Amino acid sequence: MNRLDRYIASTVLVGALMGLVVIVSLSFVFEFIDEADDIGRGDYDLAAAMAVVALSMVQRAYEAFPMATLIGALVSLGALAARSELIVMRAVGRSVGQIARAVVVAGIGLAVLAGLLGEFVAPPANQLAQTIRAEAAGGRIGTVGGGLWARDGDYRLRADRVVRADLLAGVRAYEIDGNQLMRIVTAPRARFVNGQWQLRDARVTALGDFPIRVETRERITLGGQLRPATLEVVVQDAQALPASELFRYIKYLQANELRSDQYQLALWVKLATPLATVVMLLLAVPLVFGSQRSTGVGQQVFLGVLIGLAFFLLNRFLGNAGLVYGLPPAASALAPTGLFLLIALVALRRVR
Repeated sequence: MNRLDRYIASTVLVGALMGLVVIVSLSFVFEFIDEADDIGRGDYDLAAAMAVVALSMVQRAYEAFPMATLIGALVSLGALAARSELIVMRAVGRSVGQIARAVVVAGIGLAVLAGLLGEFVAPPANQLAQTIRAEAAGGRIGTVGGGLWARDGDYRLRADRVVRADLLAGVRAYEIDGNQLMRIVTAPRARFVNGQWQLRDARVTALGDFPIRVETRERITLGGQLRPATLEVVVQDAQALPASELFRYIKYLQANELRSDQYQLALWVKLATPLATVVMLLLAVPLVFGSQRSTGVGQQVFLGVLIGLAFFLLNRFLGNAGLVYGLPPAASALAPTGLFLLIALVALRRVR
């Protein structure tokens, strides 16, 4: 990259990040207003609500990356057009394709940032937010290391995953009488049925008497004080899980003959988000150059906002439609990005 390419890329990069800050700030205000309804319930106070909303903004930033980068790039490139810098670049022999190449380089950097944010920063931030809410709900449940710890009467439950509020995966139950561990029950999954947790194919280790006895039971029920309504605060959205964990969990669900469509869709959406970030920046180039010949830059920025919202809504619509009608998760997740990439390439060919 020469100096001019670096100038274009850095301008787009700064503009995209500023657009992301604006969108996240607005999202913070709206989500805090919604969260304020829960303040005062149990130990959930103002400080806890602020912490939960602030931590959830990491995931919101990741989800808003494509739209934010489009809006930010339109503003930054529009500023270059308003100062006639784009005209000067064309006058010295810089083609639209070369300018688009510099924009794509900035997009690749933003895509890498989005990928790192979604894989390594957003998941632990969401988990911490859920832990704060869970502790404020009564202190009987908590999350650590991606799993769940809960108290249910004389039992201490450990689950690798909360699939749904009434379904736990990878369960270990420790029965404690006073200060003595009486038995350990392990099972692939536990389902809340008729007021109790029902474990299938359970392995029971009795420690109360000697010698220690180990037996396998087809079905065993235990507990009942821990209700699904309590677990709803720690059910983690599939979209908030890292791609590596989604992949492992999909394998687990398939091995146990459980539906994994929702998690497959979340995995493909997570893989498509960095690509969508580059596509949105590529789409900004013909929008800005088109504004020089027809409408004003402000109108093109407004159009960019509408396009970003259309992409976001189309992404959500196809994802939900795919789950309802059984469409391939990869097609549902990649179709919006592919459509907008085609629009961007066609628009670039029309720019002179």
